[in-house]
Amino acid sequence: MNLYSIKMRGSKEHNHISGAESIVSEKDLQNAVSVLIKRALTHSKGKSDYINIKIEEVKKEELKYIDPLYVTTLNTKNKKESYEFLYNNLLKLNINSKNAIYIIDLFKSIKNMRGAVLLDVNNLKRLEKDKLRGIRATYMDFEDSEDSKVDMLDKQYECTDNLNKNEKLLQNTHFIEALCLSSKVCNAPNIIGEICCSDDKNYTTGYIASKKFGYIRVKNMKDIGEDRGGRIFLYDPTIDSRYTLEDTIKYLENTKVIVKDKVIFK
Repeated sequence: MNLYSIKMRGSKEHNHISGAESIVSEKDLQNAVSVLIKRALTHSKGKSDYINIKIEEVKKEELKYIDPLYVTTLNTKNKKESYEFLYNNLLKLNINSKNAIYIIDLFKSIKNMRGAVLLDVNNLKRLEKDKLRGIRATYMDFEDSEDSKVDMLDKQYECTDNLNKNEKLLQNTHFIEALCLSSKVCNAPNIIGEICCSDDKNYTTGYIASKKFGYIRVKNMKDIGEDRGGRIFLYDPTIDSRYTLEDTIKYLENTKVIVKDKVIFK
């Protein structure tokens, strides 16, 4: 059966509201599109007045399969603790103290970007040609599991009291989509990590991710009601000189990736 990539972008008065994507089978295509439109119309940031849906056929031979990053959760008490943790983990990525402080300040300032900042961690130069659009990591999804893709797209928050905390996470759209994206991003050439916080004002958990230490969920990255949020892809061209910046961007924006359905919690 044919596979299709679906991308949804919703905005209101030219401001970004919602974005999501999936790779689904032909039989799930119509329902998946309906679910994504619903998300654009019912987002906590507002009701989109412009919704763009893009659908493309995907050949199975185009797909690259990768493992998900392993997952841990840090239960911080407040934003101060959360950002101290981010700082210490940036140091673990061999980023010097001065640059780590700059990265955190930049991260806190991001708002209303459609994609991510692509930052050279050595000279602190932003590498996106369009600073509002940013770099979009696209064409990725988890492989099919026992839950249907459409059901997963429609699950918004942790739920179901009879599940343990890790099982609840696997029912959380925010978490699943972020883990999928970060797993792809951290497999890109010369990307050493990513930091992210959702712009959903009702969702305050962010993360820092790297192949070095996995995907670490960080509570209390912002206060309830804050609509700021964004992500930074941490780029170090000295890691592997065989790859150019263009190679990295091409992987992030065009390589079609399926993340294997074997999430490991630590």
